[in-house]
Amino acid sequence: MNVALIGSVSSSWTVLDALIRNGVEVTCVLGLDESEDGRVGDYRSLRELARTGGIPFRSFVEVTEPGAAAFLEQRRPDLLWVIGLSQLVPRSLVEIAEDGGVGFHPTLLPKGRGRAPVAWTILLDQPAAANLFFLTDEPDAGDLIAQRRVPVLPDDYAEDLIARTNDVLAELVCELAPSIKAGSIPRTPQDHSQATYYERRTPADGLIDWTASTDRIYKLVRAAGRPYPGAFSHVAGHKAVVWRARPDRGHEDRQGDPGTIAAAVPEIGLRVVTGDGAIWLTEVQTPSGVEADELLVEGAVLTDEANASP
Repeated sequence: MNVALIGSVSSSWTVLDALIRNGVEVTCVLGLDESEDGRVGDYRSLRELARTGGIPFRSFVEVTEPGAAAFLEQRRPDLLWVIGLSQLVPRSLVEIAEDGGVGFHPTLLPKGRGRAPVAWTILLDQPAAANLFFLTDEPDAGDLIAQRRVPVLPDDYAEDLIARTNDVLAELVCELAPSIKAGSIPRTPQDHSQATYYERRTPADGLIDWTASTDRIYKLVRAAGRPYPGAFSHVAGHKAVVWRARPDRGHEDRQGDPGTIAAAVPEIGLRVVTGDGAIWLTEVQTPSGVEADELLVEGAVLTDEANASP
């Protein structure tokens, strides 16, 4: 059995690399064009890996481009792997592959189908997993090929969980390689009665509500962090992206209204008042050309209002 792969992010690269290393015949690769890098969180080009493996490669901006279908038609793969692509792949494209398509999702299916699974896993304290499954018209609902839990640690940021999931995903592909080559891939139906669904998230969902609990704010910072757009607030009308934080445990004295910078300590960070205590912001980014030291000072107030006066 040979395969083709479509993808755009680190999990796509992980699967392609594992397929190549384990001797699975990859007839061609379709990769999201490098021009889309800034629009896709966790973007990773597949061009160089395909070239190194001697695999025909074509880039795309929209997977529905006529050229993408023609590229697959010329090579007629047995199985089409669609890994790490947020665009909807039409049935007509999947059906070019004689044995259909394979997808990937990082929750414990059938729980957590849908969008932004890494962020929701952290926000809701849910389990994570690496799943490979057969594609159907309903997203993330096809028969499972393999599923393995991924540990979620208490202080994981999005990038930590993505990296750990990719490691497990690579292990799964390596173990499945003999079955793929033999054309005897296992499949187990999901229990659809147990399915739950995650909603789409946008960059605006990273706005911090300082009246929330320290724990909730900390989860948001971790869930929205790299490679995603980041949790954010505003100070004196300027956007401030919070990339890293740590709870200020054991201090319930709020020292001001929520959002107030109670302390600004060089080399440590900003102690900001929350709805039930405080949190240290250890990495904060302000826009280019704005001096952070002049804005992020003791007594300044972080707010959800972009037009707040200085």
